[in-house]
Amino acid sequence: MFAKGSELILLASAAVTALTLLFVPLTMYMLIPFAFFLVVTSFLMYFFRDPPRTSPKEEGTIVSPVEGKIVIVDKLPDGKTKIQVELSVFDVHVTRAPADCTVLNIDKKWGGHWPVWYKHKYDKHNARQHFDLKTDDGLIFRITQIAGIFAWRCVSYVPVGARLKENSKMGIIRFGSAANILLPENCEYDPVVKVGERVRAGETIIAKRKKS
Repeated sequence: MFAKGSELILLASAAVTALTLLFVPLTMYMLIPFAFFLVVTSFLMYFFRDPPRTSPKEEGTIVSPVEGKIVIVDKLPDGKTKIQVELSVFDVHVTRAPADCTVLNIDKKWGGHWPVWYKHKYDKHNARQHFDLKTDDGLIFRITQIAGIFAWRCVSYVPVGARLKENSKMGIIRFGSAANILLPENCEYDPVVKVGERVRAGETIIAKRKKS
């Protein structure tokens, strides 16, 4: 299964590869461009894969909205808690709802495409898309898709006002990027992940409600 919105990209790449095979004589010199198009098409099919994910369905939890590696778990000066997940081009890039929630606002910001290893640049200046969400138990927090050097677009699948079930698909970030989860000050939820951990979208619990 492939991610929503990838159909035209995959079709165009496959068409170029097929036309090269059908109409260009496969001489020694033409094997190189054919092999190149074949590799590109194969990579795109792998990149836009959308495998099923199983929600833990555990009350009082927030699951990761994206797949990748935890690179930041930090309390910010304003009291908010920031969890950042870095995605490589080999990770699934579909963004999933971190809980049963309602979309309060979606805000797209245009910007640069710094690679993720320039952390002081990409985290502040790259193109991004914010999702403000409200869980069924009243928690209001923000998910931010961040474009990378190869991530041309942050795409939303859902409108403002949409009711989402945990693990349902919210959007996609194209070609390598990162995502931020920003929990509010005095939040009733604590992070349960550490820097360096791998997480899966819609499956890995990243925060739990504090025990009363």
